[in-house]
Amino acid sequence: MRIPRVYLDLPLAVGQDIALPSAARQHIERVLRLKPGHPVIAFNGDGSQYAAELLGNGQARLLARETPERESPLPVRLIQGISKGERMDVTLQKATELGAARISPVTTSRSVVRLDEERAERRHGRWSGILQSACEQCGRNLIPRLDELKRLDMVLAEPDEGATRIVLAPEGACRLAELPRPASLTVLIGPEGGLSDEEIETALKYGYTAVRLGPRILRTETAGLALLAAAQTLWGDF
Repeated sequence: MRIPRVYLDLPLAVGQDIALPSAARQHIERVLRLKPGHPVIAFNGDGSQYAAELLGNGQARLLARETPERESPLPVRLIQGISKGERMDVTLQKATELGAARISPVTTSRSVVRLDEERAERRHGRWSGILQSACEQCGRNLIPRLDELKRLDMVLAEPDEGATRIVLAPEGACRLAELPRPASLTVLIGPEGGLSDEEIETALKYGYTAVRLGPRILRTETAGLALLAAAQTLWGDF
């Protein structure tokens, strides 16, 4: 059986006995029906993981610190126009699995979702949980950085020194494989309905290159993931 992985938002050290979060405890004890002595893996997002064993009563003991390398050699920042409900959830989950190092949710002129400050804060908490769960599943020990929700124009103006910047556009000037190998990559993906012509033009003024992924129009939840997978194949660890 695959060893369960548990994210813990606290400092970890070998020899420590820790209390499992309630959701993880229920999954381990009621769904997987694991008994005391069974191995588990704990991590807190600092890049390490800890071999542990269940003690019973929702406790586990940390036995050894491990540092497996599971991060892509290609740092990728995904600037994603927010989408409705499950579409955004899937994008965040799969982008984590595909090795994105940083995710920047943005609002655009065609964004269907509009969030006030309070709702944006709640949504950010939900999105953080999705990234943590995705890391539990895929084996990453570094959780992608999740930026606060901002307007696209604010994010485009941020310095991004050294990164190759691309914006996905159906009328893009080139294909991904035609770009030189990047040291790091920033990818801009629009929401449902895509980016406006004005937004694409603004991105180009800030040094982005318009790239196309074949002759077909991709949904927002498909586009970023397809591009991430292609980039990992060309320059990453696929």
